[in-house]
Formats: sequence, structure tokens, C-alpha cells
Amino acid sequence: MGISPVQAKEGVEARSAITVSVYDDARVGLEGLQQMEQISSEVFSRVGIEIRWLNCGVNGELTHVSGECGQARFPEMLQLRFLQKPRDLNPGTFGISYLNAGGEGCYSQVFVEPIEQLRQQFPIGLSTLLGYVATHELAHLLLGTNSHTAFGIMRARWGPKELESANMGGLRFYEEQRERMAARVAAGIRHNQQMLAATASRCNVAAD
Repeated sequence: MGISPVQAKEGVEARSAITVSVYDDARVGLEGLQQMEQISSEVFSRVGIEIRWLNCGVNGELTHVSGECGQARFPEMLQLRFLQKPRDLNPGTFGISYLNAGGEGCYSQVFVEPIEQLRQQFPIGLSTLLGYVATHELAHLLLGTNSHTAFGIMRARWGPKELESANMGGLRFYEEQRERMAARVAAGIRHNQQMLAATASRCNVAAD
């Protein structure tokens, strides 16, 4: 025990902005994607993270709504892809995120078919469940390795308690998760800025 859910936005000193490119290969549809994104945004907002969504592919077709679509750079530019079902994984898997040896990654996938099957057993809206599953997977990228918990949104396998909380809009991150995400995101952004500054400096020297 000893951890408590983050209940409100108050007390969050700084907000980090992250862009997520979304690809709808499972034909969820634009309306469903937007509802999913709103739910996920609300959960991340409570821990000081603002998500900017780019719907780069809808109903299996690329939309190219922005030149930033498809860019991947931890932690500011992430990618989320909705697929019909998992390949080479447990058929009941809801999603997966890919991390390198250093615990960083930019790519997450969510599988719609097993989520639909769960809804036959528990009455919950598809967009609601997709929103929380997407949040869980994106949080794996931001939290790094060993980010599952015994309770809450980062539990490996959700039971009736987690599903009921999701249905009521109450599935949240914990304070220690907020702190861990904030630290990793800030460190990642700082590293990228330093790399950019170093590159610009080398270019300026070469131009003199």
C-alpha cells in the first residue's frame, strides 16, 4: 500500500506536452477515436501531461493531417496503432508497447477484437475501454520497464474492480507514477534539447 490515486489537477506544477500519432487499422472510426482520445487526455491531464493527438490514419486509410504524422522521438513524439487482433501474442492481449534495452520506446499497439470480447462479459462502452487501454499502453512508454502495479490503471490484467472504475471514469494513475512519468519526460525532453543544441552548434562552426 502506501500509494494513493491522483485525484485532481491541483498541485501539478508543470505540464508536459506530448504528441501521439494515431493509426486506425481496426476501423474504429473517427468518432470512436475522438472519444477515446478525450478519455485518455483526461487521465493524463490529472498527472500533468497534455496529449496532442494526430489522427494520421482513419479506417485503415492514411489521412496525413500533419507533417508531424509518423514522427517518433521519445518522449515527445509517440505512435499508437489500433489493430484488429494480436499476432504472435496471447489472443486475449489488449495491447503492447515496445521498449528498448534502456527502457525507452515510441510505439504502442491496441487490439480491438479481444476488447470487444470482454465487452460481451462486462457492460462498458468500446470507446471508454479503448481510451483506458490506450492510456495504459502509452504510460508504459512514459514509465519505462517494470511499470505494472498490483492495482489501478497499470495493473497487468484488469479485473471487475478496474473495469468498474473505468466505467465510472475513476481509473487513475498513482502519485508515484505521476512523479516517475514527470521525471522521465522532463529528462527526455532535456536530453533532446541538448542534442539539438549540440547539432546546431556544430553546424554553426562548420558554416564559419
